[in-house]
Amino acid sequence: MSKFHFACYAIVTALVFMPVITVARETPVTNDLGGYLCKDLMRLSGEDRQIALALIHGYRLGKSGTTRFESDSLSQMTDRFIDYCLDHPAENALQSFEKFAK
Repeated sequence: MSKFHFACYAIVTALVFMPVITVARETPVTNDLGGYLCKDLMRLSGEDRQIALALIHGYRLGKSGTTRFESDSLSQMTDRFIDYCLDHPAENALQSFEKFAK
């Protein structure tokens, strides 16, 4: 194999395997829903906030042992939760949500 072919082979190999090595080294990010403050959720925007609120609603439903819900009730609960969090940014988000999840 010529030096040129060897260099091309080395470059192609590096380009193919470098992303795999980079991905393999990444440590998965683990979040704790119980550690979020109201201000953390309120700083989220758009889809990220919607996902966080859906996660909290799902957590509450799972904790209560049901899969049944009323959309209007969830929407009202979300509105009250957001208003509360805007007024109390330093409070724990999950504990604050529990106040409205009755």
